[in-house]
Amino acid sequence: MLSPSPNFFHTKRSLSEIKAELLPAYFRVWAETQAVEELILADLNAGKGFETDSEKAAALQILEAFQEAENASENGSKTLKLFLSDASKTNLEKLKQSLEIAEDEEAQLPENIHFLNEETTQKSLSKLLEKLPGLVVADPFSYALAGEIVSEVLANATTDLLLLFDYKKLEKTFLAENPTVFIKQLFSDELPEIKAQFQLQKSPKRKEQFLTEQLENGLRKLAYFPLLFKINAPGKTGNAVYLLLASKTIANYFPAKEWLQSFSEFQEDGVPLFGVNLNYEPSSIPGFSEFLNKFSLEHLTLELARRKTDFHYQTIQQIYEIHSPATHFVRGNYLAAFRQLQKAGKVNLVDASNKKVPKITPEAVVFYRLHNAQKS
Repeated sequence: MLSPSPNFFHTKRSLSEIKAELLPAYFRVWAETQAVEELILADLNAGKGFETDSEKAAALQILEAFQEAENASENGSKTLKLFLSDASKTNLEKLKQSLEIAEDEEAQLPENIHFLNEETTQKSLSKLLEKLPGLVVADPFSYALAGEIVSEVLANATTDLLLLFDYKKLEKTFLAENPTVFIKQLFSDELPEIKAQFQLQKSPKRKEQFLTEQLENGLRKLAYFPLLFKINAPGKTGNAVYLLLASKTIANYFPAKEWLQSFSEFQEDGVPLFGVNLNYEPSSIPGFSEFLNKFSLEHLTLELARRKTDFHYQTIQQIYEIHSPATHFVRGNYLAAFRQLQKAGKVNLVDASNKKVPKITPEAVVFYRLHNAQKS
Protein backbone atom coordinates (compact mmCIF):
# COMPACT_ATOMS: atom_id res chain seq x y z
CA MET A 1 0.00 0.00 0.00
CA LEU A 2 1.64 3.21 -1.19
CA SER A 3 2.05 6.22 1.07
CA PRO A 4 4.02 9.48 0.86
CA SER A 5 7.72 9.39 1.66
CA PRO A 6 8.43 9.97 5.39
CA ASN A 7 9.91 13.39 4.65
CA PHE A 8 7.30 14.60 2.17
CA PHE A 9 5.45 16.89 4.58
CA HIS A 10 8.66 18.24 6.12
CA THR A 11 8.65 20.76 3.27
CA LYS A 12 5.86 23.26 2.62
CA ARG A 13 3.70 21.91 -0.20
CA SER A 14 1.16 23.43 -2.57
CA LEU A 15 -2.25 21.84 -3.14
CA SER A 16 -1.00 20.65 -6.53
CA GLU A 17 2.07 18.97 -5.02
CA ILE A 18 0.02 17.29 -2.30
CA LYS A 19 -2.46 15.95 -4.83
CA ALA A 20 0.32 14.68 -7.11
CA GLU A 21 1.77 12.75 -4.16
CA LEU A 22 -1.44 11.44 -2.59
CA LEU A 23 -3.93 10.84 -5.39
CA PRO A 24 -2.11 8.04 -7.30
CA ALA A 25 -1.44 6.22 -4.03
CA TYR A 26 -5.00 6.55 -2.77
CA PHE A 27 -6.57 5.71 -6.11
CA ARG A 28 -4.85 2.33 -6.05
CA VAL A 29 -6.30 1.66 -2.58
CA TRP A 30 -9.75 2.80 -3.73
CA ALA A 31 -9.73 0.83 -6.98
CA GLU A 32 -8.87 -2.42 -5.19
CA THR A 33 -12.18 -2.21 -3.29
CA GLN A 34 -14.23 -2.06 -6.50
CA ALA A 35 -15.60 -5.32 -7.88
CA VAL A 36 -16.44 -4.06 -11.40
CA GLU A 37 -14.30 -3.88 -14.52
CA GLU A 38 -14.87 -0.22 -15.41
CA LEU A 39 -14.16 2.76 -13.15
CA ILE A 40 -14.51 6.53 -13.41
CA LEU A 41 -12.09 9.19 -12.22
CA ALA A 42 -13.18 12.83 -12.44
CA ASP A 43 -10.46 15.38 -11.63
CA LEU A 44 -12.05 18.83 -11.39
CA ASN A 45 -8.74 20.63 -10.78
CA ALA A 46 -6.60 18.93 -13.41
CA GLY A 47 -4.38 21.93 -14.19
CA LYS A 48 -2.53 21.94 -17.49
CA GLY A 49 -1.57 18.27 -17.22
CA PHE A 50 2.00 18.62 -15.99
CA GLU A 51 3.59 19.58 -12.69
CA THR A 52 6.43 22.11 -12.43
CA ASP A 53 9.00 19.33 -12.84
CA SER A 54 7.37 18.28 -16.17
CA GLU A 55 5.99 15.12 -14.58
CA LYS A 56 2.51 14.14 -15.71
CA ALA A 57 -0.35 15.22 -13.48
CA ALA A 58 -1.75 12.66 -11.05
CA ALA A 59 -4.88 11.81 -13.06
CA LEU A 60 -2.85 11.18 -16.22
CA GLN A 61 -0.41 8.96 -14.32
CA ILE A 62 -3.33 6.89 -13.07
CA LEU A 63 -4.81 6.53 -16.56
CA GLU A 64 -1.43 5.53 -17.98
CA ALA A 65 -1.03 2.81 -15.35
CA PHE A 66 -4.48 1.42 -16.19
CA GLN A 67 -3.71 1.39 -19.90
CA GLU A 68 -0.43 -0.44 -19.32
CA ALA A 69 -2.22 -3.07 -17.26
CA GLU A 70 -4.92 -3.47 -19.91
CA ASN A 71 -2.38 -3.75 -22.73
CA ALA A 72 -0.50 -6.39 -20.78
CA SER A 73 -3.78 -8.35 -20.43
CA GLU A 74 -3.20 -8.76 -16.72
CA ASN A 75 -5.72 -10.81 -14.81
CA GLY A 76 -8.23 -8.63 -13.03
CA SER A 77 -7.22 -5.48 -14.91
CA LYS A 78 -9.83 -2.71 -14.99
CA THR A 79 -10.53 0.03 -17.50
CA LEU A 80 -10.81 3.69 -16.59
CA LYS A 81 -12.75 6.63 -17.99
CA LEU A 82 -11.16 9.98 -17.15
CA PHE A 83 -13.10 13.24 -16.89
CA LEU A 84 -11.12 16.47 -16.53
CA SER A 85 -11.89 20.06 -15.65
CA ASP A 86 -10.15 23.11 -14.22
CA ALA A 87 -10.92 26.64 -13.08
CA SER A 88 -8.58 28.00 -15.77
CA LYS A 89 -9.71 27.77 -19.40
CA THR A 90 -6.09 28.34 -20.41
CA ASN A 91 -4.98 25.31 -18.39
CA LEU A 92 -7.68 23.17 -19.99
CA GLU A 93 -6.68 24.24 -23.48
CA LYS A 94 -3.00 23.46 -22.81
CA LEU A 95 -3.99 20.10 -21.34
CA LYS A 96 -6.13 19.25 -24.36
CA GLN A 97 -3.37 20.24 -26.77
CA SER A 98 -0.75 18.17 -24.95
CA LEU A 99 -3.01 15.12 -25.00
CA GLU A 100 -3.79 15.52 -28.71
CA ILE A 101 -0.10 15.76 -29.58
CA ALA A 102 0.70 12.73 -27.44
CA GLU A 103 -2.07 10.68 -29.07
CA ASP A 104 -1.29 10.98 -32.78
CA GLU A 105 -0.66 13.36 -35.65
CA GLU A 106 -4.38 13.80 -36.37
CA ALA A 107 -4.79 15.68 -33.08
CA GLN A 108 -7.60 13.57 -31.65
CA LEU A 109 -8.17 13.02 -27.96
CA PRO A 110 -7.97 9.49 -26.53
CA GLU A 111 -11.50 8.07 -26.44
CA ASN A 112 -11.46 7.49 -22.68
CA ILE A 113 -10.60 11.12 -21.80
CA HIS A 114 -13.40 13.68 -21.59
CA PHE A 115 -13.51 17.39 -20.72
CA LEU A 116 -16.18 18.72 -18.41
CA ASN A 117 -16.28 22.28 -19.75
CA GLU A 118 -19.00 21.05 -22.13
CA GLU A 119 -22.53 20.56 -20.78
CA THR A 120 -23.07 17.35 -22.75
CA THR A 121 -19.99 15.83 -21.10
CA GLN A 122 -21.25 16.84 -17.66
CA LYS A 123 -24.51 15.02 -18.38
CA SER A 124 -22.59 11.97 -19.61
CA LEU A 125 -20.60 11.88 -16.38
CA SER A 126 -23.79 12.09 -14.29
CA LYS A 127 -25.37 9.20 -16.18
CA LEU A 128 -22.26 7.02 -15.94
CA LEU A 129 -21.95 7.65 -12.20
CA GLU A 130 -25.46 6.28 -11.73
CA LYS A 131 -24.22 2.82 -12.70
CA LEU A 132 -20.42 2.76 -12.30
CA PRO A 133 -18.18 3.41 -9.28
CA GLY A 134 -16.46 6.75 -9.49
CA LEU A 135 -13.99 8.87 -7.56
CA VAL A 136 -14.48 12.62 -7.90
CA VAL A 137 -11.38 14.65 -7.01
CA ALA A 138 -11.91 18.34 -6.37
CA ASP A 139 -11.35 21.52 -4.48
CA PRO A 140 -15.09 22.30 -4.22
CA PHE A 141 -14.37 25.87 -3.08
CA SER A 142 -12.07 26.80 -5.98
CA TYR A 143 -14.66 27.63 -8.69
CA ALA A 144 -18.40 27.34 -9.25
CA LEU A 145 -18.49 24.33 -11.59
CA ALA A 146 -16.39 22.20 -9.20
CA GLY A 147 -18.85 22.82 -6.37
CA GLU A 148 -21.81 22.17 -8.65
CA ILE A 149 -20.47 18.83 -9.90
CA VAL A 150 -19.56 17.71 -6.37
CA SER A 151 -23.03 18.72 -5.22
CA GLU A 152 -24.68 16.77 -8.03
CA VAL A 153 -22.85 13.55 -7.22
CA LEU A 154 -23.44 13.74 -3.46
CA ALA A 155 -26.75 11.95 -3.86
CA ASN A 156 -25.21 9.23 -6.03
CA ALA A 157 -24.92 5.81 -4.42
CA THR A 158 -21.71 4.78 -6.21
CA THR A 159 -19.57 7.93 -6.09
CA ASP A 160 -16.78 8.60 -3.59
CA LEU A 161 -14.94 11.87 -3.03
CA LEU A 162 -11.39 13.08 -2.55
CA LEU A 163 -11.59 16.76 -1.60
CA LEU A 164 -8.37 18.73 -1.14
CA PHE A 165 -8.82 22.34 -0.10
CA ASP A 166 -7.47 25.36 1.73
CA TYR A 167 -9.32 25.98 5.01
CA LYS A 168 -9.59 29.72 4.37
CA LYS A 169 -11.48 29.01 1.13
CA LEU A 170 -13.90 26.78 3.02
CA GLU A 171 -14.47 29.49 5.63
CA LYS A 172 -14.95 32.23 3.02
CA THR A 173 -17.44 30.12 1.04
CA PHE A 174 -19.29 29.14 4.21
CA LEU A 175 -19.64 32.77 5.37
CA ALA A 176 -20.63 34.19 1.98
CA GLU A 177 -23.97 36.01 1.91
CA ASN A 178 -25.13 33.90 -1.03
CA PRO A 179 -24.27 30.26 -0.26
CA THR A 180 -23.16 27.97 -3.06
CA VAL A 181 -25.21 24.93 -4.02
CA PHE A 182 -22.63 22.72 -2.29
CA ILE A 183 -22.89 24.62 1.02
CA LYS A 184 -26.71 24.58 0.79
CA GLN A 185 -26.71 20.83 0.25
CA LEU A 186 -24.30 20.14 3.12
CA PHE A 187 -26.08 22.22 5.74
CA SER A 188 -29.62 22.66 4.31
CA ASP A 189 -32.03 24.43 6.67
CA GLU A 190 -29.52 24.32 9.51
CA LEU A 191 -27.11 26.73 7.77
CA PRO A 192 -28.23 29.93 9.63
CA GLU A 193 -27.97 28.19 13.00
CA ILE A 194 -24.55 26.69 12.17
CA LYS A 195 -23.31 30.13 11.08
CA ALA A 196 -24.52 31.62 14.37
CA GLN A 197 -22.74 28.88 16.37
CA PHE A 198 -19.59 29.41 14.32
CA GLN A 199 -19.51 33.10 15.24
CA LEU A 200 -19.82 32.23 18.93
CA GLN A 201 -16.57 30.27 18.93
CA LYS A 202 -13.94 32.07 21.00
CA SER A 203 -10.83 31.69 18.84
CA PRO A 204 -9.78 31.02 15.22
CA LYS A 205 -8.67 27.54 16.31
CA ARG A 206 -12.10 26.77 17.79
CA LYS A 207 -13.82 28.19 14.70
CA GLU A 208 -11.75 25.95 12.43
CA GLN A 209 -12.42 22.87 14.54
CA PHE A 210 -16.14 23.62 14.68
CA LEU A 211 -16.51 24.22 10.93
CA THR A 212 -14.54 21.14 9.87
CA GLU A 213 -16.59 19.01 12.27
CA GLN A 214 -19.77 20.43 10.73
CA LEU A 215 -18.42 19.59 7.28
CA GLU A 216 -18.00 15.97 8.34
CA ASN A 217 -21.43 15.91 9.98
CA GLY A 218 -23.02 17.28 6.81
CA LEU A 219 -21.50 14.49 4.75
CA ARG A 220 -22.65 11.87 7.28
CA LYS A 221 -26.21 13.14 6.93
CA LEU A 222 -25.85 12.55 3.19
CA ALA A 223 -24.94 8.90 3.90
CA TYR A 224 -21.18 9.30 3.49
CA PHE A 225 -18.38 7.98 5.68
CA PRO A 226 -15.93 10.93 5.83
CA LEU A 227 -12.28 10.97 6.88
CA LEU A 228 -10.60 14.31 7.46
CA PHE A 229 -6.81 14.80 7.46
CA LYS A 230 -5.18 18.10 8.44
CA ILE A 231 -1.96 19.28 6.79
CA ASN A 232 -0.15 22.20 8.41
CA ALA A 233 2.89 23.82 6.87
CA PRO A 234 6.04 22.68 8.73
CA GLY A 235 6.88 24.88 11.71
CA LYS A 236 3.76 27.01 11.31
CA THR A 237 0.28 27.11 12.78
CA GLY A 238 -1.27 29.32 10.08
CA ASN A 239 -3.68 28.33 7.37
CA ALA A 240 -4.17 24.58 7.01
CA VAL A 241 -4.85 22.36 4.04
CA TYR A 242 -7.37 19.55 4.45
CA LEU A 243 -7.70 16.24 2.69
CA LEU A 244 -11.19 14.80 2.98
CA LEU A 245 -11.94 11.26 1.82
CA ALA A 246 -15.65 10.48 1.73
CA SER A 247 -16.83 6.95 0.99
CA LYS A 248 -20.36 5.87 0.17
CA THR A 249 -19.82 2.36 1.52
CA ILE A 250 -18.27 1.07 4.70
CA ALA A 251 -16.22 -1.35 2.59
CA ASN A 252 -14.36 1.62 1.07
CA TYR A 253 -14.10 3.49 4.37
CA PHE A 254 -11.82 1.08 6.24
CA PRO A 255 -9.06 0.70 3.60
CA ALA A 256 -9.08 4.50 3.28
CA LYS A 257 -8.74 4.90 7.05
CA GLU A 258 -5.88 2.44 7.36
CA TRP A 259 -4.14 4.16 4.44
CA LEU A 260 -4.54 7.64 5.92
CA GLN A 261 -3.17 6.63 9.31
CA SER A 262 -0.06 5.24 7.63
CA PHE A 263 1.40 8.76 7.33
CA SER A 264 -0.34 10.48 10.25
CA GLU A 265 1.27 11.73 13.45
CA PHE A 266 0.26 9.86 16.60
CA GLN A 267 -0.58 10.46 20.22
CA GLU A 268 1.70 8.81 22.74
CA ASP A 269 -0.89 6.03 23.23
CA GLY A 270 -0.77 5.01 19.57
CA VAL A 271 -4.01 6.66 18.43
CA PRO A 272 -3.49 8.56 15.14
CA LEU A 273 -4.12 12.31 15.09
CA PHE A 274 -5.01 12.22 11.38
CA GLY A 275 -2.78 15.12 10.52
CA VAL A 276 0.81 16.23 10.07
CA ASN A 277 2.87 19.14 11.41
CA LEU A 278 0.34 19.55 14.22
CA ASN A 279 2.86 20.56 16.90
CA TYR A 280 1.25 18.03 19.21
CA GLU A 281 2.77 17.91 22.68
CA PRO A 282 1.89 15.19 25.20
CA SER A 283 0.88 16.35 28.63
CA SER A 284 3.77 16.53 31.11
CA ILE A 285 1.39 15.24 33.81
CA PRO A 286 1.17 11.41 33.72
CA GLY A 287 -2.28 10.23 32.67
CA PHE A 288 -3.55 13.74 31.90
CA SER A 289 -3.45 13.26 28.11
CA GLU A 290 -6.62 11.16 28.39
CA PHE A 291 -8.46 14.31 29.47
CA LEU A 292 -6.99 16.43 26.68
CA ASN A 293 -7.52 14.02 23.79
CA LYS A 294 -11.04 13.39 22.50
CA PHE A 295 -9.91 9.96 21.29
CA SER A 296 -7.54 8.12 23.62
CA LEU A 297 -6.70 4.47 24.09
CA GLU A 298 -7.81 4.74 27.71
CA HIS A 299 -11.25 6.01 26.67
CA LEU A 300 -11.54 3.26 24.09
CA THR A 301 -10.57 0.54 26.56
CA LEU A 302 -13.09 1.74 29.16
CA GLU A 303 -15.88 1.96 26.60
CA LEU A 304 -15.18 -1.52 25.22
CA ALA A 305 -15.21 -2.85 28.78
CA ARG A 306 -18.66 -1.35 29.37
CA ARG A 307 -20.25 -2.57 26.16
CA LYS A 308 -20.43 -6.25 27.04
CA THR A 309 -23.89 -6.90 25.66
CA ASP A 310 -23.09 -5.07 22.40
CA PHE A 311 -19.86 -6.85 21.56
CA HIS A 312 -19.98 -10.22 23.34
CA TYR A 313 -18.88 -13.09 21.11
CA GLN A 314 -17.88 -10.93 18.15
CA THR A 315 -14.46 -10.79 16.57
CA ILE A 316 -12.18 -7.82 17.18
CA GLN A 317 -12.50 -7.04 13.45
CA GLN A 318 -16.30 -6.95 13.71
CA ILE A 319 -16.14 -4.69 16.76
CA TYR A 320 -13.69 -2.39 14.98
CA GLU A 321 -16.04 -2.11 11.99
CA ILE A 322 -19.05 -1.33 14.19
CA HIS A 323 -17.38 1.12 16.57
CA SER A 324 -14.62 2.83 14.57
CA PRO A 325 -16.56 5.08 12.13
CA ALA A 326 -16.55 8.75 13.20
CA THR A 327 -13.59 8.15 15.53
CA HIS A 328 -9.80 8.32 15.13
CA PHE A 329 -9.40 4.72 16.27
CA VAL A 330 -7.81 2.24 13.87
CA ARG A 331 -7.61 -1.53 13.99
CA GLY A 332 -4.35 -1.56 15.94
CA ASN A 333 -5.97 0.45 18.73
CA TYR A 334 -8.67 -2.21 19.19
CA LEU A 335 -6.05 -4.94 19.38
CA ALA A 336 -4.21 -2.94 22.05
CA ALA A 337 -7.41 -2.24 24.01
CA PHE A 338 -8.49 -5.87 24.09
CA ARG A 339 -4.97 -6.90 25.05
CA GLN A 340 -5.37 -4.68 28.13
CA LEU A 341 -8.84 -6.06 28.88
CA GLN A 342 -7.53 -9.60 28.62
CA LYS A 343 -4.71 -8.83 31.08
CA ALA A 344 -7.25 -7.28 33.44
CA GLY A 345 -9.34 -10.46 33.32
CA LYS A 346 -12.38 -8.74 31.80
CA VAL A 347 -12.42 -10.76 28.56
CA ASN A 348 -11.20 -14.02 27.13
CA LEU A 349 -10.00 -14.07 23.54
CA VAL A 350 -10.73 -17.31 21.72
CA ASP A 351 -10.87 -18.72 18.22
CA ALA A 352 -13.94 -20.01 16.37
CA SER A 353 -13.62 -23.30 18.30
CA ASN A 354 -13.62 -21.51 21.67
CA LYS A 355 -9.94 -22.26 22.22
CA LYS A 356 -7.73 -19.57 23.73
CA VAL A 357 -5.74 -17.84 21.01
CA PRO A 358 -1.93 -17.80 21.38
CA LYS A 359 -1.75 -14.42 19.63
CA ILE A 360 -4.25 -11.56 19.50
CA THR A 361 -5.39 -10.96 15.92
CA PRO A 362 -8.40 -9.22 14.34
CA GLU A 363 -10.02 -12.67 13.94
CA ALA A 364 -9.95 -13.36 17.71
CA VAL A 365 -13.41 -13.74 19.25
CA VAL A 366 -14.12 -11.59 22.32
CA PHE A 367 -15.75 -13.54 25.14
CA TYR A 368 -16.83 -11.12 27.87
CA ARG A 369 -17.07 -12.33 31.44
CA LEU A 370 -20.70 -11.28 31.70
CA HIS A 371 -21.20 -12.47 35.28
CA ASN A 372 -18.62 -9.93 36.46
CA ALA A 373 -20.64 -7.04 35.02
CA GLN A 374 -21.18 -5.27 38.37
CA LYS A 375 -17.47 -5.32 39.17
CA SER A 376 -16.28 -3.78 35.91
